[in-house]
Amino acid sequence: MTPVAPPRWLRRVAARLLDERDREFMLADLDEEFGARRAAGRGAVGWYLAQALHASWTRRAERRRLIAAGAIARPGGNMSHALWSDVVSGIRGFRRSPGATLIIILSLALGIGAATAMFAVVRGVLLAPLPYRDPAGIVMIWSKWIRFDKTWVSDQEVLDDRARTRTMSDVAAWDSTRVTLTGAGDAVRVGAALATANTFDVLGARPILGRTFTEDESRGGGPDHPTLVVLSYGLWQRQFGGDPDVTHRHLEVNGRPAAIIGVMPRGFQLPTDFVDDAAEPSEMWVPMYFDPAHTDRGSHGFYAAGRLTPGVTAKQASDDLASIASALTSEGQYPPQMHFTAFAVPVADEILGGVRRPLYVLLGAVGFLLLIACANAGALLLARAESRQREFATRTAIGASRGRLVRQQLIEGFVLAVVASGAGLFLAFGAKRALDAIGPAAIPRADLVTVDWPVALFLAAVCATATILCSLPPAFRASRVGLAGSLRDGGAQVSTGGHRLRLRNALVVAQMTLALLLLAGTGLMLRSLWSLENVDLGFDPSHVMTARIALPLRPYETMGQINTFFGTLLDRIRVIPGVKAAGIIRALPIGTTIGDRGMVVDGYTPPEGEGTQGDWQVATDGALEALGERLVRGRFFTAGDTLESQPVALVNETMAAKFWAGRDPIGGRFKSGAPETPWITVVGIVGDVRHNGITSRIKPKFYRPYTQWSQTAGFSLNQGTIVVRTTGDPERVAGALRAATRSIDPAIPLAAMQPMTEVVDTALTAPRLTSVVFVAFAAVALLLSAVGVYGLLVFLVGQRSHEIGIRVAIGAGRRQIVGLVFGHGLRLAAAGIVIGVALSALLARTLTTLLYGVAPLDPITFAVAPLFMLIVALIASLVPARRAASVDPVVALKRL
Repeated sequence: MTPVAPPRWLRRVAARLLDERDREFMLADLDEEFGARRAAGRGAVGWYLAQALHASWTRRAERRRLIAAGAIARPGGNMSHALWSDVVSGIRGFRRSPGATLIIILSLALGIGAATAMFAVVRGVLLAPLPYRDPAGIVMIWSKWIRFDKTWVSDQEVLDDRARTRTMSDVAAWDSTRVTLTGAGDAVRVGAALATANTFDVLGARPILGRTFTEDESRGGGPDHPTLVVLSYGLWQRQFGGDPDVTHRHLEVNGRPAAIIGVMPRGFQLPTDFVDDAAEPSEMWVPMYFDPAHTDRGSHGFYAAGRLTPGVTAKQASDDLASIASALTSEGQYPPQMHFTAFAVPVADEILGGVRRPLYVLLGAVGFLLLIACANAGALLLARAESRQREFATRTAIGASRGRLVRQQLIEGFVLAVVASGAGLFLAFGAKRALDAIGPAAIPRADLVTVDWPVALFLAAVCATATILCSLPPAFRASRVGLAGSLRDGGAQVSTGGHRLRLRNALVVAQMTLALLLLAGTGLMLRSLWSLENVDLGFDPSHVMTARIALPLRPYETMGQINTFFGTLLDRIRVIPGVKAAGIIRALPIGTTIGDRGMVVDGYTPPEGEGTQGDWQVATDGALEALGERLVRGRFFTAGDTLESQPVALVNETMAAKFWAGRDPIGGRFKSGAPETPWITVVGIVGDVRHNGITSRIKPKFYRPYTQWSQTAGFSLNQGTIVVRTTGDPERVAGALRAATRSIDPAIPLAAMQPMTEVVDTALTAPRLTSVVFVAFAAVALLLSAVGVYGLLVFLVGQRSHEIGIRVAIGAGRRQIVGLVFGHGLRLAAAGIVIGVALSALLARTLTTLLYGVAPLDPITFAVAPLFMLIVALIASLVPARRAASVDPVVALKRL
């Protein structure tokens, strides 16, 4: 017989009395008892109302007690008290599972710390403003012709651009050098720049003390007139103690009197000081003037910059420069076959173009790492939420809303993210210290990287993002708690269905996919770094010490005086114990740039469209032996190559093959300089050397002895780099080198003393740093992925222990049980690998400009990375598989 249902009005009254959280099952119990009482002939309506009132009163009293105890929040009451209650509750829960909590915090700390550190680097290097007024309106100007894609400009070209440009309001030029500074404490050697008077106006920089030089002053006032100099902020502080009256002080620059007229603000540098001259940036600026009566178009040795007129773009300026070059060619100033032109590059691209792509790639990589960390933390928190289903059901039964449960998960995630952010902040400070050690010579503006308030705000934003990302999985699970089922199960373990594992599987697959992306990027960067480190440089940097030296004009005014000093110095260095060879070279390979000079080669007619230029190097006897350059044929320079002897030269293999094809270069002749200069005879061929960079294109190059340079050049060289080859550690001769120099002239300092291996290492700093960071990110990603696979499989084994027990009881073998767990892990790994390989193939092309000697779709990398990922997944599956194989069916079935 069908039980009698209560009247609708009675049921509606009871529903209004009961709390909505337990209304459904209370009404079901009351309806059942109502029908039973009616069937027994007992009173039902009054009892029904009385029970509904009693249940309502009981629930309300219990809620008041829980509110007073702080277990749940007061509706419409103090929200801060409720939030603090959630924080305290979360901390208590974390203390009950310290291992999992520590893993979550470490995961988030690595992700948040790495993201914060990379943002600090990107902000300091790329986003901080350049030290110029309106840097978007400044362009660097470069020349270009056949076989020279980008080179310096000549003094006459600067004058041409000033006179003819329609897109730039002014054009400035400068050249870098090194000078010896005396008269302000000990003699020091500093980087300096010869700059046209309008350089500071073009760059939009003003001195903080004094003034800069004028056009009239740059013309010079005779040999007895003091040289006007403008100091950098750093030199002013370091050498003059920040003296506010420094503009009234005098000193000597290269032995000549000089007057200080101004001090530039902190951080000001010429654009080339960030890149080409970063190892020894200019700290002093002296005036330079281009006299139209004494300029030429063939000597390309100056840097130039232009200030764009308002509304003009760099592209329009390049077109303007190209039209000027074309007009000059039409006027006969350049041969048509030379294809001479000029172009402009935005100053920001010139300074930061070499590091912008690597830093943004690393920023993207750290984003992947943060997502992996959040996915790992979310998976562990989801496992924790799965084990708290009975708790969630109980809290719901006593009045907690689903929103309150979700908020609890968000609060717990926030607590973990805050603790992880504190640990991650130390990583950001560590990155700052690492960049300070590397210095701005390898990464432009690395000294500007700091952990300040904007970085702290970014850290807070990352913390909030991590809170949401890692809290969403457990919050989603808490919002779907099954009240009746969870209470009825009483917390007993049951076999977990596919829908319960779907979210955890997705999180693990996401970790594997992102980890494979980082692993593939790491493989490409390591392969590229290996190619760079195995490039044949053309010399042997091991056991070589280098030091830069510059002689003042007084008393070293003539080539004879310069040669006498250098010869005496080398004689004293060569008798130092442990020295095998020593010499002086004009431009140190890898450490400095080298320019080219026009030549006339006897018996060679250049093809149409080509010129006859070669990079020029100057060296003393013993210099190339000290560097370990290879002699192919002929001889090196000797002490017999003097100012009075026949002009001689060495040429590299590229120059010999280009200009003496089918002929013997030894004994061949060429000229470099004015037409009346004597012919230079080739006496030796040396191996090709990479000079302007490890990946730079090798061009024709000739070497001339220091003692003979003025024979054909018309000027003397009073500076260079000492190179010393030793039998042991080159650092051991550093003190002896300084002592040998002081013994001849105490006023001459040595600067930039370092082993040649450090010079090469500095050139490799950027690719090495990128590779090291990628390796670190990939290692962390692999570790977190392994933890994710391990955690999922351990959870799976625990939840399916009854099923495993039944399988064993009906005859499943150990191998089948192990295969069950391994199969699940391998399926996750396979899914992550397939998706990861596809995404890696798409994203690998973004690394093209960072790679050398390896293709973006390198088959070795794309074969090894998935295999490595698969091995990690197998290792992570080993312990859960052994645990599953050790399940006792009797114990497992008893727990049902």
